[in-house]
Amino acid sequence: MTAYSDDTSPPVLAPDGVTIRLPLRGRTADGIHYRGYEELVPGEDGYDELLPIARANAAEPAEPPQRPVDPETLARIMRDSGLDRAEDRDA
Repeated sequence: MTAYSDDTSPPVLAPDGVTIRLPLRGRTADGIHYRGYEELVPGEDGYDELLPIARANAAEPAEPPQRPVDPETLARIMRDSGLDRAEDRDA
């Protein structure tokens, strides 16, 4: 899987007013392209430096998706990105 920051988009303050979202985009090993965010919360490295920029780019509340998320694709993206915690629950 390839993942890289989206340099064309600045950090965004999430609707909760605390979380900073860093735009990411990439492609899974089997060729599925995706866009998403890396989220930073207070106390994480880089949070304090990015907060003023993110406040200037506050996100609007998210609209409901026009089509449902495919659970298999989401599971594959989570697994490929290392964010799948299923193995942590089994331990």
